[in-house]
Amino acid sequence: MLQTFRCQPISSIVSRSLHPKCSRFCSKHPRTFLQETCRKGQVPTTSAIARSFFRNFSSATNWEEPSGYDTGIRVTNSLRKDRVKVPLILSNKNVATWYACGPTVYDSAHIGHASSYVRFDIIRRILSEFFSIDVVQVMGITDIDDKIIKRSQESDISFSQLTKVYQDEFYQDMDNLNVLPATLYTNVTDHVPQIIAFIQQIIDNGYAYAAPSGSVYFDVQAFGPQYGKLSTDNMDTGEAGEPNENLSEKRNARDFALWKAAKPNEPWWTSPWGNGRPGWHIECSAMASGIFGRSLDIHTGGKDLAFPHHTNEIAQCEGCFRSDQWANYFLHSGHLFLKHDVNKMSKSLQNVISIREVLQKYTANQFRLFCLVTKYNNDIEYGDETMQNAISLANQLSSFLSDSDAYVKGQLMCQPIDEAALMQRLSEVRDQFITALADDFNTHKAMEGLMDLVQLGNKQLQNTSKDTSGARSPGVIAAISTYINHVLNSLGVQFTQRNSPGSTASTRTLTSVLDASVEFRNSVRQWALDSSNSMTQNDELTSKEKKKLVMQERAPVLTACDQFRDDLADSGIQIKDRSIEHGTWEFVEKPSKTP
Repeated sequence: MLQTFRCQPISSIVSRSLHPKCSRFCSKHPRTFLQETCRKGQVPTTSAIARSFFRNFSSATNWEEPSGYDTGIRVTNSLRKDRVKVPLILSNKNVATWYACGPTVYDSAHIGHASSYVRFDIIRRILSEFFSIDVVQVMGITDIDDKIIKRSQESDISFSQLTKVYQDEFYQDMDNLNVLPATLYTNVTDHVPQIIAFIQQIIDNGYAYAAPSGSVYFDVQAFGPQYGKLSTDNMDTGEAGEPNENLSEKRNARDFALWKAAKPNEPWWTSPWGNGRPGWHIECSAMASGIFGRSLDIHTGGKDLAFPHHTNEIAQCEGCFRSDQWANYFLHSGHLFLKHDVNKMSKSLQNVISIREVLQKYTANQFRLFCLVTKYNNDIEYGDETMQNAISLANQLSSFLSDSDAYVKGQLMCQPIDEAALMQRLSEVRDQFITALADDFNTHKAMEGLMDLVQLGNKQLQNTSKDTSGARSPGVIAAISTYINHVLNSLGVQFTQRNSPGSTASTRTLTSVLDASVEFRNSVRQWALDSSNSMTQNDELTSKEKKKLVMQERAPVLTACDQFRDDLADSGIQIKDRSIEHGTWEFVEKPSKTP
């Protein structure tokens, strides 16, 4: 029974479905799967054998470590279903080729999108700033699909007018979030000839077919068990195609559209198969390959895109190029959930908050810190509690940088600082920070160490003193604040500072004006608080009574000083009275007031 079962059923399955390049594997390994199945005392059906065999095939051989430049970073590569971290190896030294799935521009982007783009922006900055890797990032923009056509028809405008509005809005949203622009943005409608040529090559290789309607479908069965590298258990029952595809003209339910035949009142392009437009999955494969060729270092997107979108991208590229591995690494970000909502944020579920709405309530730095304290591939919960935590972190960081600046300039006095302890902790945090980033971009762990250093520094600086004769340690405080400021800037958290490199002439002028204004206020306030310079002559009054009288006379002056401080605060400039002699000012972040 075992001998018969080992040979006949599996050979018939393999002969009908395997990609020619896989025959060597299949002639060698089918008995392993069948022996394990039979030991369980089961006699599976042919379809069960096929499904399990394909999953085991994919799990065992879905990734091959590339040769090239080892970055020293280990990542969770979605091509490995065992989730074991693997070394990030680039094809070329210090250069990473990266394709990112961009938005479908039929509506405003929401914070679920924002969390993914910000988290991958952080990874991009880590590669560049901490590991000296030049990132060439291409982002694909979907500017033609079913949703866009439907929305344009509902709005009674052309699809190109609709997509321009939302694409421009997307760029502005990313700028507001301080997300670096991609090296190149590619629009589907600008690459239709390349997409058509890509589809034709897949047909020529035997992995796609044209239907009588003029649509073209990828043939999943012809491609074989190599299909499904990124899929999960939903692959057994899920379909790889898009909604509204004509199932009757497919050879297999899992086949998916590469080219969609034109429908009445829809935009179309001419092709060898008739008028139509590209399917969703093919556009990314063709655009990425048009820029990077037959192979790619990194591909990113939300984990909801793993199946079917990224799974189909892989099949299309490997079917076109007859290759075993197109993209070497797939990195997937976790979902964003609203507190008390079990569903990920999605326009279809109408549980979305737009990026512009969130930036009216919180700053870009606060949202980025919210993303930084959770590892990029973990789910993240958005709510008042988690955002208040981000606000607290932002305040601690900003306060430390401000107090450090004041201390170094001699405007803040405190008890003697433990230089050795601070320098030792700085050295430890430097090493721990890089180690955490090299461990699958673990920003959660990296930020824990950084905040520990900040809290230690804040504790020492807040131990204020009126004694100006004690020993001071401006060097160690400057070293810590410089390091923290560098790390934050490198991660995209950029607090506006009075002496920021690259300040414009107008900013420098504003700084000079504020310095002079605050210094004048300091002088006025110091005079008003010093009763010894009073001109009041009344020998019948005690010194305490004289001081009280002077303070009453000068109260309007002190009120004016306070009003000046409050007026500047409304404009995002905070004055801090460090002592009677010294006052400092700093920029304070405020959420946007306009959508």
